[in-house]
Amino acid sequence: MARVQQKTGFIKILFTGIAIAILVFIVIPLMFLAFISDSHALVEQAAPVDTNSAIKAKRAAKRLYKDLMAGNSDQRSTMTFTEDEINGIVALGTRGVTSLKGRVNVTPLAILGAFTLNIPDNPFGQYINLTTTIVPSSKGLVVDNVSVGSIDISGNLALSLVEIVLNKVIAGDTFGTKLINAIDSIEVDNSKLIFAYHSIPGFRSAIDSTKERIKDVRDDLALLGDPKLVRVYYERICKFHSKIDGFGQASVGYYLDTAFSFAEKRSYMGKGPVEENRAALMALAIFLGSANFDSVVGALDEKTLATCQPRNSQMVLANRNDLRLHFIFSAALKIISDSGISFVIGEYKELLDSQQGGSGFSFADLAADRAGIRFAELALDENGALRLQQMASELRQEKTFFPSIAELPEGISQQVFDKRGGIESDYYKQYLTTINQRIDELALYQDI
Repeated sequence: MARVQQKTGFIKILFTGIAIAILVFIVIPLMFLAFISDSHALVEQAAPVDTNSAIKAKRAAKRLYKDLMAGNSDQRSTMTFTEDEINGIVALGTRGVTSLKGRVNVTPLAILGAFTLNIPDNPFGQYINLTTTIVPSSKGLVVDNVSVGSIDISGNLALSLVEIVLNKVIAGDTFGTKLINAIDSIEVDNSKLIFAYHSIPGFRSAIDSTKERIKDVRDDLALLGDPKLVRVYYERICKFHSKIDGFGQASVGYYLDTAFSFAEKRSYMGKGPVEENRAALMALAIFLGSANFDSVVGALDEKTLATCQPRNSQMVLANRNDLRLHFIFSAALKIISDSGISFVIGEYKELLDSQQGGSGFSFADLAADRAGIRFAELALDENGALRLQQMASELRQEKTFFPSIAELPEGISQQVFDKRGGIESDYYKQYLTTINQRIDELALYQDI
């Protein structure tokens, strides 16, 4: 009888556990999705992205960072934005996420922000709409309301939640609170938003401490692969480089061959091809691109970096150093982020170059960006990883993985580029189509 009671009790506990699991992991998420989903998009069309948006975003970010770093809470600063400039910056920031669109409407009564995220098919709705209303005020940041789908959140609660998150993420005692309180006023004058703020004492030390905290999380999670494995590839690349250093310029293709031939050997020994390729690409990014990439990997020490210090001018792609950087940076950023975001960074850089004093908008640079992203996509694809390794020796020939840049316009000024319609124009899209077609025709991507 006791055994029967024990068995009955165990079954009750088991079914109770299953019921709780179903409730927590299925029922509640579905109920939440039903509340936040909509059948219509609040924002259907984002603002066009232009050169002025890129310039304004860069200048605003640099100035804001500098002002907050000043360290004196008595120092006041202001920045002014038109509604078009704000929407241009929003469009630039969301361009890499094709499913996300946003708009901001600046009025004397309120600053209204709306964002729409297109989500996968589900029974409840195709979109998640988020809106926020900020009230112009001379007494800091005042949020009137935030809504996600049919869920309304009071402005005070929403701001408190943001404050809690910032306090957790940014190192320092209630630093998120200080960051929000650094906003002195948000006012509107003739459809222009005037943003006033003051610097924060201890801002630099808090940022430095946050970076150290992020490094600890990075090392614990190893999100970009095993740091020890990246080091193995880096040392392999250094060994190859030492043999050819001093003999003049060398194509990036030789370094790709070295890394992925080694990856092929390790894969034959039972290692995972995708994991090996990821480590190889990150090592190449550190070596061919910038040692700063190691900050997101944590594979190398200062002694290793100092011992193997390449002369960047000797490593080229299509006989150019800038194309080498565009290619390898985009490949690395593909690993770190989404490929669309990687390409947006390339577009953003080209928009800045098109302004007066820059090198001008370059479709050749964009070709290198696209080629780097495509290369990384193949390297990290379950079906393409081994193919890339097997073709490693062919990578010495740049035409295997890098498209021709013949007849791709370069050095286009802001005035000329904007006159032709910018990156939303048929002019831009025509050359982008040409670039993509040239990449598709490369030997590396045939028969996939």
